[in-house]
Amino acid sequence: MLYSFIVFIIVMTLAGLSLWLLSVSIAPKNPHPVKEDTYECGLPAPEPIISSVNFQYYFYAIIFIAMDIAGVFFVLYSIGKGDPKFGWIFILFSLLLMIPLTYIMVGGNRK
Repeated sequence: MLYSFIVFIIVMTLAGLSLWLLSVSIAPKNPHPVKEDTYECGLPAPEPIISSVNFQYYFYAIIFIAMDIAGVFFVLYSIGKGDPKFGWIFILFSLLLMIPLTYIMVGGNRK
């Protein structure tokens, strides 16, 4: 059993490395200043543009990932709910998950 797992890890590592080397070797290597320029509505930019990103959307992305993990946890709980210790873990996890959800509902990150 352990031997097959080690073989699997080695094969997957070699497959990943070979795909990476293949992509590096066949990728076009012709840099040009126009390709590095900021594209804005098909017109050349009149001056260098410094783009800013609104970081409040990253907060929502992190909350989305947390809820996604919660969904996986709930599915796993429903599969193994014959064991009573999973009930306490489920309750604790649900309460901990309510903290960021309540923060969003109250509007804690709005400025």
